[in-house]
Amino acid sequence: MPPSMDEKIEPVLAVVGHPVAGNPTQFALESALEQANVDCRVLSFDLDAKQLPIALNGMHAMSFRGVWIDASCRGQISKDSNTADNLHITGMDQSSPVEALRSAPESNSADEPRSNWNAISVREKTWTQLVRDQLERGGFSVQQVLIISTDADVRKQLSQKLVAKNQLAATESKHATASDKDVSTKESDPDCPSGAEPQLESALDRVVMVTSPDEITTTSLANVWLAVDGPASKIIDAFRSSTTPPGTVLVDLTENWDTNDISEWERCKMDAGNNCITRWDIHAACLAKVVPQWLAAEVQVDVLREAMEEYLSV
Repeated sequence: MPPSMDEKIEPVLAVVGHPVAGNPTQFALESALEQANVDCRVLSFDLDAKQLPIALNGMHAMSFRGVWIDASCRGQISKDSNTADNLHITGMDQSSPVEALRSAPESNSADEPRSNWNAISVREKTWTQLVRDQLERGGFSVQQVLIISTDADVRKQLSQKLVAKNQLAATESKHATASDKDVSTKESDPDCPSGAEPQLESALDRVVMVTSPDEITTTSLANVWLAVDGPASKIIDAFRSSTTPPGTVLVDLTENWDTNDISEWERCKMDAGNNCITRWDIHAACLAKVVPQWLAAEVQVDVLREAMEEYLSV
């Protein structure tokens, strides 16, 4: 019996951003899907935030399987509940940005609200898991977190999330009590105060925040550095010159693929190995979690990451 028309149609995924040029997502997905022998078409679209609702309606009409939304377009959905309602997006969590959408299955019940897309938010949980895994491989736990960002609101929101959700606590926390979660958050110089020692083994003890790497001096208790923005060369120089606890992890939380600092992070990755977690490490791990939700198929993180490194090195 010849295959039906539906069986001949490849599932289609979309990558949207503004600009989308220079974004390694399509190439990484194509490489990983080919390696996994998964038949799927991946298309990239340059869309500004205002065009996104129209485009998503069209993608739903054309039965796109899923959409990856670059950070440049993400706010239109995450911050505007009317947009999400009008696009019939379900599963929204206002505390977490929506990084991807997957086509919602049709409901046979007239009582259920219409749903075109299901929201997917994975990035925050993914990078915090990468940090925990790296620390635990060396037998370390979080002593202090340093947030580097020029945006005061971003620093505050990230700090509050880490404290409220305790996401960087060790996964095997057997002795954590309620008092362990009373975390002090303050914007100050990240020097080690005289006589101060980390009090918690398994929960976040202290968050310090700076606006630029110039505020980071040579001695720091922080063994997790979160670089949200700022010049990569200065952040990396401060990381190399500071006296930090053993196993300190530097995390590149930037999502801009059009910056000139990627080569700086590549060199840092070569020097620090797994103690430097780059934006493509995080992105590859996120895509590996999202693809099974789109296609019910597994792809390899290493293949995604290697494809990104190849794309970015051109």
